[in-house]
Amino acid sequence: MASIAYLVPGVGLDTEELQRRERIANDLVSDDVSVVEAGSGPLSIESSVEDEWSAVGLLQLLEEREDEFDGFVIGCFGDPGLHGLRELTDKPVVGPANASFHTAAQLADRFSCITILETTKPLTRRLVHHYGLDDRLASVPVVEAPVLEIDHSSDALIDDMVATGRRAVEEDGAEALVPGCMSLSFMQVHEEIADRVGVPFIDPVTVGLETASTWARHGITHSDVTYPSANREKLGGLFGEPAMNADD
Repeated sequence: MASIAYLVPGVGLDTEELQRRERIANDLVSDDVSVVEAGSGPLSIESSVEDEWSAVGLLQLLEEREDEFDGFVIGCFGDPGLHGLRELTDKPVVGPANASFHTAAQLADRFSCITILETTKPLTRRLVHHYGLDDRLASVPVVEAPVLEIDHSSDALIDDMVATGRRAVEEDGAEALVPGCMSLSFMQVHEEIADRVGVPFIDPVTVGLETASTWARHGITHSDVTYPSANREKLGGLFGEPAMNADD
């Protein structure tokens, strides 16, 4: 059995929610999942500033806990710090957006990513572009659900995602849907929405965890040519150690 860490960036989740997500994660996959919070960073990630700020805490968290786990999933749909994290470890690190977009592209010719705010649309489009899937993206519709206000038991939010998804299918030509927020994914209503809309509704939590579990169990990890190991002698300041002096 592999041990997977779900790395939560920022400090916006209380203990009860962290425990709830850990229970869900362990119900979804056969391997052991620990939800681990960075303990520093923003309350939520809804801008580029917050995205880059959160990456620092994730890098520090990985450095502290790397030896305890066989693989890692970034607990934010924006995949903050993905490339830097891969330069710090030879163990698999999975970004849920990366895994979900490519899963959607295997299941359908075109997909839409339902994001949470008008201001997060550019972040989503940049992610899709970065992963080379611009021509597969139908649209980035919005449900207007700020992270800190998401009610995981809200029927109204489910109905909003269904209505938004139907418009993406009927008006934009989407053939699959991806929720662009892990808080939406942890509602665990993807099967209901898929049934009501009539196209696949990807679950980034399951896809991210299963990808990390599969890679860890089969010894698959990223290329050290693409992600060369970081020079730790230069990273002392990042990890709370004295920074290396240029004259040293």
